[in-house]
Amino acid sequence: MITMPLDETSQESFSHNTWYLGYLTSNISGGLTTPLIPLFITVYLGLNVFYVGITSAIASAASVPALIIWGLLSDRFRKRKIFILIGFFGGFISLLPMIYVRNVIDYIGVLVAFQVVVMACVPVSTMILIENTTEDRWSSVMGRFNFIASIGTVLGLAGGIAFIYYFAGIGGRIFLYVYVIAAFVYLASAIIISIAIPEPKKKLERRRLANLHSTRIMERIRFFPTNVIHFFGLNEGRNRIDRKLKTYLFFTFFLMFSFQMFFVPYPVFVITKLNASTIEIYILYIMNSALGTITFQLTGRVSARMGLRKMLGTVLMVRIAVFGMTAGIAYIMSPDTTWLIVAILIYGLIGSLWSFIAIAETASVSVMSLKGTRGKAIGYYNSLNGAGQIFGGLLSGAVSLYLGYSMDFLIAAVMVTVGALMIVRLTPVGTTRSSASAAAT
Repeated sequence: MITMPLDETSQESFSHNTWYLGYLTSNISGGLTTPLIPLFITVYLGLNVFYVGITSAIASAASVPALIIWGLLSDRFRKRKIFILIGFFGGFISLLPMIYVRNVIDYIGVLVAFQVVVMACVPVSTMILIENTTEDRWSSVMGRFNFIASIGTVLGLAGGIAFIYYFAGIGGRIFLYVYVIAAFVYLASAIIISIAIPEPKKKLERRRLANLHSTRIMERIRFFPTNVIHFFGLNEGRNRIDRKLKTYLFFTFFLMFSFQMFFVPYPVFVITKLNASTIEIYILYIMNSALGTITFQLTGRVSARMGLRKMLGTVLMVRIAVFGMTAGIAYIMSPDTTWLIVAILIYGLIGSLWSFIAIAETASVSVMSLKGTRGKAIGYYNSLNGAGQIFGGLLSGAVSLYLGYSMDFLIAAVMVTVGALMIVRLTPVGTTRSSASAAAT
């Protein structure tokens, strides 16, 4: 049992929960900018879906080495708060040059710079929460942290809708100003964090947190990590991951790759084929995010009733059906209100399923791991999910451009079918509660 006595300042600061505002506002910034890659490239720059895939992949790829390097530095210097401040202040500074972007090369350059600096806060965000909290509250703090983050994303999307509605007259330049607003929201987050969160008096080693993992409530295409405890290359240990778990981890990568084949080009499809406005694209994303946040609250009860294997298999079958249906109706969809509503509902439905998939996968990885390799296995899971997002986004743009959106959606459906047939067989039959108990032994 790890205990962490807190000083009075830490207890007072955390008892009022003012520090949550720092993460809430940073995710508001994320919500503001989440829909902007497809909008910026297709509407402002006038380019096609291929460049959306390339830009998403490069921006996500920049996160990978940055995440590892910042995580290693935070562990080496035994500091947490300073890295959050670097990430948030860095997000502010790196987004300001967006106002001068006029071509895709400059756009990618600014996004890469943003990814590199903002990743400083990711490996330490969850660590600073649990290091400033007694162990008996870790689970509640983690759940609240994930929920607050998702609420921030939804608020950011809603704020984007309001801003774009009132300033629609300035044309495509509005996307530049949204990025600048997001930069100042990051600045506000940095100020709140500097005031509200104390540097932990005691530091924990990541390998001592093997049973603890964080679940992303929503899928992202902007950059892959939101909060990470374990990351690739850490917790090597002497114990090896067995072949069954390696196979399971591979299929989590394969499924994420398949999901991104659908997710990345879909907003571009709605923009170019259904003539969706900027506000309608924000509504598309807010439906996806809001339903994901709502269903996250239901995953524990659904898992307790169905078990991990049945829950994962059911939601994957629904995704396969939706992907396949979309591939079929994409041929006949036209720019009218009815089809636009259908497109928004489709994106909301598949977003609502993510929390069930993420929790089933992370719980399965945890229960399938030996105690000595659990942290490393979760680290591999984080890394392989990120790799799936990168390569899936990269391929989806080319497939959509040269074979068409319907074929891209159909390929995604076939790939998810293959992945589901394999991963469901390997998934434990227990519930998240029983999996957690097994993982603690």
